[in-house]
Amino acid sequence: MRSFVLAFLAGLDISSAFNINPRARGPSRTVHVTPHAQISALRLSADGATISSSPTQTPLTTVSMRQHHMAMKTSNIDMSIAFYSLLDFHPVAKFRSGPARAAWLEHQPDGSGGDNDDGPDTNICSTAARIELIEVPEEILYDGMDEEARKQMQRKRALDRMKNSAVLGWDHICLDVSDPIRAMSTNDDDVASCIDLQGWIDALNSRSQSKFGKDLRVALQPRVKVIGKERYQLAFIYDADGGLIELVNKMSSESPVESSWDDIDDSRIIWRNA
Repeated sequence: MRSFVLAFLAGLDISSAFNINPRARGPSRTVHVTPHAQISALRLSADGATISSSPTQTPLTTVSMRQHHMAMKTSNIDMSIAFYSLLDFHPVAKFRSGPARAAWLEHQPDGSGGDNDDGPDTNICSTAARIELIEVPEEILYDGMDEEARKQMQRKRALDRMKNSAVLGWDHICLDVSDPIRAMSTNDDDVASCIDLQGWIDALNSRSQSKFGKDLRVALQPRVKVIGKERYQLAFIYDADGGLIELVNKMSSESPVESSWDDIDDSRIIWRNA
């Protein structure tokens, strides 16, 4: 009777993680495992074969990772591309994701983005903030509804997470607008004279009115929050589909606040249903 002791190795490609010595012979042989992550000793016994972890193991990564993009679904990709142009995100690649149209948008405040139909954009591998938009096809979005029924219903939007605090999973994206706010200051050397987050949102709203004739939908007005040793202004707005975007503005450094969940300071806590 064969006896197996199995262990689950998260994040490992088992087919490439084992380095088997082809010269091993006999009823009992040892096979060394060279994983790419630090794991405890593993033994697998099957027909006399013994597998053990290598005594020298390499970390999964030796350099820092970085976030590549945040993906979100939209009912109309053209509408979403137009909205994110307000925040200076521009398409650098358009492609198909199954039946859906999709695009990568990168933050390019100099306006160097835009449609690129002549080939891959050289900026795709840049370190700029990046968003992926995925358009849900109408036959999936409306689940077989006829055209007349679609006309009578309101346009579908994302679940309002401001009103549904119990929803788990990804909640929002956050954009640090500290530098754009400094750039709008009348005196870049005098932080105190910079406009605040409210002023920046007002300017963004004016831009929206000019481009689309519509006001931004603000989910949470600017307020101050201290995290660690930093003091921030933060606010939330909705995107074209109702997804949440947090905007933060670093104001100053303060005496470090202990990182703890024990003592709750209600003046610094945002609870959306409050």
